[in-house]
Amino acid sequence: MPTIELGRLKQEAALLSQHFSDPPGYLRELERLLEAYSMPVNRLGEVRGLRPVLKTYEVPTPLLRQLQLEMSQLAEEDPATALQVADGLWARRSIETRQLAARLLGATPAEAHEVTARLAAWAEENQEPWLAPELAQAGTQGLQKQHAEALITWAGQLLAGGHSRQQSLALAALQHLLQGPGYANLPAIYTLLEAPVRSADRKIRPDLADLLSELGRQSPKETEYFLQQALQQPDLDPGCRWIARQVYKVLPAVSQARLRPLL
Repeated sequence: MPTIELGRLKQEAALLSQHFSDPPGYLRELERLLEAYSMPVNRLGEVRGLRPVLKTYEVPTPLLRQLQLEMSQLAEEDPATALQVADGLWARRSIETRQLAARLLGATPAEAHEVTARLAAWAEENQEPWLAPELAQAGTQGLQKQHAEALITWAGQLLAGGHSRQQSLALAALQHLLQGPGYANLPAIYTLLEAPVRSADRKIRPDLADLLSELGRQSPKETEYFLQQALQQPDLDPGCRWIARQVYKVLPAVSQARLRPLL
């Protein structure tokens, strides 16, 4: 791996940007740059059946940061080409190219459906724990800033009928939306969570607990009421009680006292 010289790195990223209008050529040159800075590692994933997971170039963080900066600027100028490049990056099947794909998608001022369709497909395919936060946070940046209500609608669709990985993506994206500035439509999120919390798939229970804990920190009274309603349902699902116990920990003492008999 070459010694990192910031000036040289910026120059190389700028030269690479000249190929952006030709996605296949851009992607070829990008891979050459990653190879030049790489320490290749082949990894076997600890997943069922020992399925292979993605390779990583192990390039220095400043390189990815500079590439992301250049790509974001180019995406503003040419969103259609940026989407093609993002698709190509994801198809390259390495940690770094998929990180860049998610970040480029989130930086592209595209129509909401163009972004959400890719995120849902990528989340269903993804088996890398390291990439899930990239999709939920970096990948939804544009949606959060420009299409928050479309993000809510899309998340509801995934929660109603998506794959568990897609549902985890939806819940993490909603949590990231809550943590950002300016979003106040909390009732819409509570409504989305009513059905999933009452019959929660084991795989997404931690994600539901994380999102409701964030709601509990921001709006403890409303979260207390939400949990009361969920816990008083007939034939209570054990998963619902588990989620409530996790959220209970972040609520104020007065709310905990009222919820304790239901737990």
